[in-house]
Amino acid sequence: DQKYLEKVMAHAINKECVKKAAEDLRIVYTPFHGAGYRLVPEALRRLGIKHLFPVPEQMVLDGDFPTVKSPNPEYPEGFYLAVELARKVDASLIIGTDPDSDRLGIMVKKGEDYVSITGNQLGVLLMDYIINARKAAGTLPENAAVLKSIVTTKMSDKIARTNGVYIEDTFTGFKFMAEKIKEFERSGEKKVIFSYEESYGYMVGDFVRDKDAVTSSMLVAEMAASYHLKGMTLYDALQSLYEKYGYHSEKTLNLVMPGVDGLRKMRGLMDSLRSNPPKEIGGAAVLRITDYLAGTVKDLGSGATSPSKLRGSDVIYFELEDGTDFIVRPSGTEPKIKVYIMAKGDSAAACEEKIETYEKYAKTLEG
Repeated sequence: DQKYLEKVMAHAINKECVKKAAEDLRIVYTPFHGAGYRLVPEALRRLGIKHLFPVPEQMVLDGDFPTVKSPNPEYPEGFYLAVELARKVDASLIIGTDPDSDRLGIMVKKGEDYVSITGNQLGVLLMDYIINARKAAGTLPENAAVLKSIVTTKMSDKIARTNGVYIEDTFTGFKFMAEKIKEFERSGEKKVIFSYEESYGYMVGDFVRDKDAVTSSMLVAEMAASYHLKGMTLYDALQSLYEKYGYHSEKTLNLVMPGVDGLRKMRGLMDSLRSNPPKEIGGAAVLRITDYLAGTVKDLGSGATSPSKLRGSDVIYFELEDGTDFIVRPSGTEPKIKVYIMAKGDSAAACEEKIETYEKYAKTLEG
């Protein structure tokens, strides 16, 4: 534990801001009865967080997870005990880690209430913070790189480009990100400072080579302290990022296809999208289709086909004329097709309107 925590704490960027904010920054933490109960609070204390309030009922290791229907930090309803405690102690941030403590979700104060921050949103908050805090500290490598999965928000690309940091997509799964880190190590080409995917997994640096909620929680707390000194919550910080980099919104849908016919229906849908791809989706023209199984990119305007950078995964990626990305892939573990909608627009409302439109279209794919 000591050796691991030394590595974790080496990724703190600005302990001084935590020291300055520590007297009135209040954080609630829940491990949802899981493995984070020991090392997450310890990492936060070592960082300098003085007012940490673990949820007592959920600090008990219990594989039956008696206080929640699901111990998944993606679901805000599981945070009900944490929200009750946050209201009592006037916390500005709630951190929750999943049972094996590799993923985390947060809720942040907005007025008198607490709102969920999605995996994509926390990813862009962390990415922007790490890049700019390391720039300020003089510790950002010249060849700094960020990795993300192909189904993770393109807001990341805008942040990377704006800040002069290289970014690259991998297939979903941290094994692919670890593979890319190894490749960069061998070539000496890039130094990966942050990797993440939309499903609430974050990897800071490269010492774990998998998503790691302990290191991520520590940096979330530091980031909260930094914004706290500016009079901002992480909700305020997110709004400021939208104003700076443009409004983005994402939604993941699960088209469940159970039963004996489920697998056949899933294959049929993917085959149909390949053999007879739509020319428009939800009223917007399709500009490009990337078939990651075949490794091809087809431009519908010119009809030209070129090789994609990645190949070998059953994913079809539609780029639409209004800037929306519509991605379809079968789950590798459950009888469902996953649909990812990633919209951008001039405002939050415009993004949500696009999400609603494409959600209706996605539901027609269930058949």
